[in-house]
Amino acid sequence: MSKLNSILILTVALLAAPLAMAADKVVVFDLQSAILNTDVAKKRMQDMQANSEFASMQAKFESLRAELQKMAKEAEKNGVTWNQEQAAEHRKKMEYARADLELVVKKLQAERNATAQRVMEELNPKAQVALKDVISAEGIGLVLSTQTAYYAEPSLDITAKVTEKLNKAK
Repeated sequence: MSKLNSILILTVALLAAPLAMAADKVVVFDLQSAILNTDVAKKRMQDMQANSEFASMQAKFESLRAELQKMAKEAEKNGVTWNQEQAAEHRKKMEYARADLELVVKKLQAERNATAQRVMEELNPKAQVALKDVISAEGIGLVLSTQTAYYAEPSLDITAKVTEKLNKAK
């Protein structure tokens, strides 16, 4: 039985050795971050923010936020002197303004997400090529997602290298 165990252990060791050697260099990588930090993505986000509709929504957000802050200060300053009806009316106005603000925030976020998604779809094939280039150039055996790694030394993150290759690829 001992001879059988020895053979089994040797077989497992021989099969695992190539995997261990291939995974000699382990790195982490964030595809989304690599793509969204490219010059192309930054330019698209700037273009989106310069769009008149987006700028209008952004201005509405700022206006509603300022209005809510003003209403909150007013309630803090004068709220103790209001009767129940006045306090209820003020709360109702604040709730409406807060709901409007939340809607604008959702619209702004939806626009940002849509722009990011378009950039991700456009640059994903190039990012895959850039990632393969970095893997080959650095002799990497295993690439883990930064989201799934519990800890990784910053020096093991190749995201910036892939972003750099994407910026050069144009």
